[in-house]
Amino acid sequence: MPENTTPVAGQDWLGAKFPSLVGGRRGGLRHCLFAALLTVLALLVRLGWAPASAELQHLTFFPAVVVAAAVGGYRAGLLATGLGALAATYFFTPPYFAITADNLRLSFWANSVFAFDGIVVSLAIEAMHRYRDRYRGELVQSEAALAALNESQGRFRSLFEQLPDPAWLIRDEHFVEANAAALRALGLSSKPELLHLHPVDISPEFQPDGEASARKAAKQFEIVRRSGIHRFNWTHKRLDGTLLPVEVTLTQIQWDGRPAMYSVWRDMGDSQRAAENLRRAKQLMESVIQNIPAVVFLKRAEDLRFELFNRAGEELLGYRAEQVLGKTDADLFPPQQAELFADSDRQALAANETLDIPESLVATAQGELRCLYVRKTALRDAAGNATHLLGIAIDITERKQAEEEMRIAAVTFETDAAIMISDPGGNILRVNNAFQKITGYSAEEVAGKNPSILSSGRHDNVFYSEMWSRLLETGTWAGEIWDRRKSGQIYPKWLTITAVKNPSGATTGYVAIFTDITERKRAEAEIRNLAFYDPLTKLPNRRLLLDRFNQALANSARSGQYGAVLFLDMDKFKVLNDTLGHDYGDLMLIEVAKRIGFVVRGSDVVARLGGDEFVVLIEELGEDPLQASNKLIAVAEKIRAALAVAYHIENHVYHSSPSIGVSLFCGDGLSTGDILKRADIAMYQAKNSGRNTVRFYDPEMQQAVETRAALEADLRQALAAGQLHLYYQIQIDSNGKPLGAEALIRWLHPQRGMVSPAQFIPVAEESSLILEIGAWVLDTACRQLAAWQQQEATRGLLLAINVSAHQFRQPDFVDAVSTAISAHNINVDRLKLELTESVIVDDVGEVVAKMHRLKALGVRLSLDDFGTGYSSLSYLKQMPLDQLKIDQTFVRDVVSDPNDAVLVKTIIDMANNFRFNVIAEGVETAAQHAFLKDNRCAAFQGYLFGKPLPIAEFKILLDSLPA
Repeated sequence: MPENTTPVAGQDWLGAKFPSLVGGRRGGLRHCLFAALLTVLALLVRLGWAPASAELQHLTFFPAVVVAAAVGGYRAGLLATGLGALAATYFFTPPYFAITADNLRLSFWANSVFAFDGIVVSLAIEAMHRYRDRYRGELVQSEAALAALNESQGRFRSLFEQLPDPAWLIRDEHFVEANAAALRALGLSSKPELLHLHPVDISPEFQPDGEASARKAAKQFEIVRRSGIHRFNWTHKRLDGTLLPVEVTLTQIQWDGRPAMYSVWRDMGDSQRAAENLRRAKQLMESVIQNIPAVVFLKRAEDLRFELFNRAGEELLGYRAEQVLGKTDADLFPPQQAELFADSDRQALAANETLDIPESLVATAQGELRCLYVRKTALRDAAGNATHLLGIAIDITERKQAEEEMRIAAVTFETDAAIMISDPGGNILRVNNAFQKITGYSAEEVAGKNPSILSSGRHDNVFYSEMWSRLLETGTWAGEIWDRRKSGQIYPKWLTITAVKNPSGATTGYVAIFTDITERKRAEAEIRNLAFYDPLTKLPNRRLLLDRFNQALANSARSGQYGAVLFLDMDKFKVLNDTLGHDYGDLMLIEVAKRIGFVVRGSDVVARLGGDEFVVLIEELGEDPLQASNKLIAVAEKIRAALAVAYHIENHVYHSSPSIGVSLFCGDGLSTGDILKRADIAMYQAKNSGRNTVRFYDPEMQQAVETRAALEADLRQALAAGQLHLYYQIQIDSNGKPLGAEALIRWLHPQRGMVSPAQFIPVAEESSLILEIGAWVLDTACRQLAAWQQQEATRGLLLAINVSAHQFRQPDFVDAVSTAISAHNINVDRLKLELTESVIVDDVGEVVAKMHRLKALGVRLSLDDFGTGYSSLSYLKQMPLDQLKIDQTFVRDVVSDPNDAVLVKTIIDMANNFRFNVIAEGVETAAQHAFLKDNRCAAFQGYLFGKPLPIAEFKILLDSLPA
């Protein structure tokens, strides 16, 4: 381990006498030579003073060990110990002057003790050396640190005193030091006046915010103790009593080894005066901006939100400043206009020069359009970045209007309106081409004539007197007037007459401008007619009906006589619309309106509410309700009979009939809406009773309507709630082997139980829920087909699903089928779509094209319920069908009814001729099955073979049948 040679203990004197000896590394060569020299000196002294046989010879060398260790460290001490022991044994132990086993034995214990003592003394002195070295090093470091601290505090004190801002040192919340600037700031002449004062002692009792100075000072000191530094505003009080507002920065420091706080003030007086001057300048600028007769606005560059909007802008645009500030143009103006403003804003911000917009149309808050001259410029910071957009706008609307008026005046005679200029006496001076076209008179024919040549004779002298009185009083007159053309035709026109005055106010002539309003009057009459009459049937509409109905109620209440409302709805009208199209439906509605009009009295009101709904309002049925009812039955039956006659619509014969609901009234306090609702309910009761019938209002029917509404509401939730399920009914061939199945939808409701399809399918059709349900059926069926195709036993099964007419007519139906097929990767020719006849009669060309698209996908097509609809052989020949399905209504009585038997045979023969497969549904008895099989029907479906079953039970049925 390296050792220094800093003199310690006895080295001080030796170092002074023999610096070359003491200096250098302890234990070095010089120190070892010095130890050897000391040992030799001790030997010489011993040999000179005493004989060799004298005892205590080891004591002769111990001083040499001590001095060697003190000067050279433990290595020199140990060397002196070893040399001394060797000399004591050689020179002073018998046989003297020799090293033998005897003298080594004789001197062993003496040498051991001497060696032990030498080692202990050497190590002890070495330890003293090292302790003194460390102590001296720490002493040097402490003296250097103290010198540095004194120098730092000296510099701090110098800076502290020379600071231009008042500065203080505070300990225990009292001043312990202050610079000259602090004394000057408070008006003090010496430090003793300030030291040991609390900051509160040189502060007013309360700060400007009303808080006591003592309380607030304690809070500030506490903040500094927690955070180390704190800046805040404070008000001190000078010696003369004046207040000194300052900004204080208070910092926690160490001073003379103890915690203290260093405080610097900044006089806020100058800042406040500068702020006041700035405030006044800002106030002046705001006053100028607010009172300048031009719109001034300022927007932020980053989001184009308004930051300034002056009074002129408020007055011109009608928005208060608080409505505008913080908003963008998009919040205030129409979208297209706002986008134009934003584009010009961005253009101005991107440019290095002012952007001028000579004409900018702006919509006011009241919707009025004003034309503005706008100048926009970007305001930039020191780095050249745009921070705001300044805009100034001047309203030039009046100027533009004046320019426009001058332009109009220059082209006056080129307009479509007739213009006639006359002198103060009313004599015609000049007319334009439009005047000649409208009146038929040429300019030469009317020049110098009085406008009375145009008079129609429809207006009396009082009319013209009031017109001229108004014209002389106000200088203008405008109104509708009837005049006569040169041909003698009387026509209406809108006339405006304006007096032309000179600067002195005298009338110098008149300008008359008029337009032919014949077409407008005709249009107004048409509009009035449309407001109260149905444009298709020319019958009163709901609006006129309600007006007449209110009159009828008042008459009934006054006279005590009964009246009634008949609500008519044509049965199966929707089928006609869906099959032949709306044009045919409109023709039928016109015929219905005519037939009703022929049957009822002239005083009765026949109205069309919309679609195929008609209302007949009948009054004065007498005071006896029974008599009134009998009269109504007779009228209703006449209407029913008239409407049940076949309709010849172009080349089609269509049969329809009305369902009629009747509701009586006799001033019983019911509203028109209540009575119409009752008649509507009765009409639905007539439909539910088999159609083509008349029903009077039955309160129980109201419950049925509500029940249907509840059913529809539940049905809307059924699909999402997982209440709809597919059941599968087996289809077999003539050998009894399974061909496949028909997927039939079932609704298992948690409260209603199993809801019959006969109940909810019509509701789904009427509410368009059938589209969502149909999509679910298609997807679920394809998923089941995919599962069957994973098993060898079921891979060849067909699965038929029913497609509603509404679903088939959707433009994307073929795409939906294709998507379902792709999603489940099924064998396409195992999927069969069953279509009803109502689908295929509607726009045959479009239907056939859609069917071919389906066939192109590979699916099979079956015509369901064949024989119950409107199919014709010409239609069947065009359609790419795979199968005809005989309806169960024919199968049911095929054994007992010869007509049904002949019909079924005919259908089978026809299908075979068309090369269609045939399947019969509703087969419930062995006799039916045998008949069908004998007549070459190849496939069967019905309860005889199996009911519709859930998929798990259907699988059990499949397993029981021959493969």
